[in-house]
Order: sequence, then structure tokens, then C-alpha cells
Amino acid sequence: MSWVEKFGDPRINRRAEVDPLLREVLERALEEIHGILAAHGRPFRLRALLTRDGEYLLRMEVAYENREERDQLWDEAAQALERARAGRPVHILCGIARLNPEA
Repeated sequence: MSWVEKFGDPRINRRAEVDPLLREVLERALEEIHGILAAHGRPFRLRALLTRDGEYLLRMEVAYENREERDQLWDEAAQALERARAGRPVHILCGIARLNPEA
């Protein structure tokens, strides 16, 4: 199973099926961001979404301790996304929120 299939919602999966550049960038970004979050050692959920406004979003939900930790994780993920993009014309947003343990 690919990273997009594993973490993508059905709408973004359909887009990635017909857009090889989007798929390549998502695959690289999801793999690296998953590695960053796993190495961090806190519970997390990672998803790739197509928003209602038609934007691509990598959403991280992490059980971070404080704002500094949240900001560090976001910075690392944003850098991973930029490396995956490599200057190519694919616009993907990156967001982070606190993981709700009941969800």
C-alpha cells in the first residue's frame, strides 16, 4: 500500500491517481513526515486531505506537550514538504493540531 493510499482521504486519492506530480510529492512528503513523527515518539495521526475549498492539506494531530514542541514539529514537517516539492508547482498546506486521545 502506498503512503497516499494509507494516509489519504478518498478525494485526494482520486486526484493523485490522475496527477502523477501530486502523487510523487505526496508520497515523498508523507513518508518523511511519518518518519519525523514516529521518531518523535509521541502518539500521532497523519492524514492527507482535499479540503472543501479544493486545497491539499497534510494534517498532523500529535500529542505534543507545549507550543514550542508543536512549532518544532510543524517546522520539520514544513521543511520535509518543501524538500518533496523541490520547487515544483504543487501547493500543499501543512497543519498541526493536538491529538484528541478519545478520537
